[in-house]
Amino acid sequence: MIKSSFYLFLSILIATSLVILQETTSNLVWLISVNMPVTFSMFIATYFDNLFMMNGGGEVPLVALVAIGMSFAFLVAKILLTWIKISKSVAYGLAGSTAILAIVLLMPLAFYNLDILAGGRSITGKTILSLYGFVSGYFFGASLSTKAES
Repeated sequence: MIKSSFYLFLSILIATSLVILQETTSNLVWLISVNMPVTFSMFIATYFDNLFMMNGGGEVPLVALVAIGMSFAFLVAKILLTWIKISKSVAYGLAGSTAILAIVLLMPLAFYNLDILAGGRSITGKTILSLYGFVSGYFFGASLSTKAES
């Protein structure tokens, strides 16, 4: 139980970090497209600033949104795994992907039809964010599978 909670916490941190990476990259690519100079050190500084500010500087920390979405999706995946025979890693990967995609698609409903995450405004951005959710969920499922084998 404690190890499962630890892996859940770790997968939430992975997903949050990757979502913020996509957000930062999307914003800096836009700056480059309008001929603004962007250096690697500026990218690193902006990423860590976003990591801090998006998780502690606003009303609702992104990590809390990801935690709620992933926890709900992983619970549904656990219930479905009792009836559907599929690899835990893939099931939790799909759950993580669904959770992040749901956050990106539902967030505008809460903010007057504004896409708060710039990295998720395009189809490509939504796809990349969903892929990051899959990676995080896959990590969680693989960690549970490894725990069950040992």
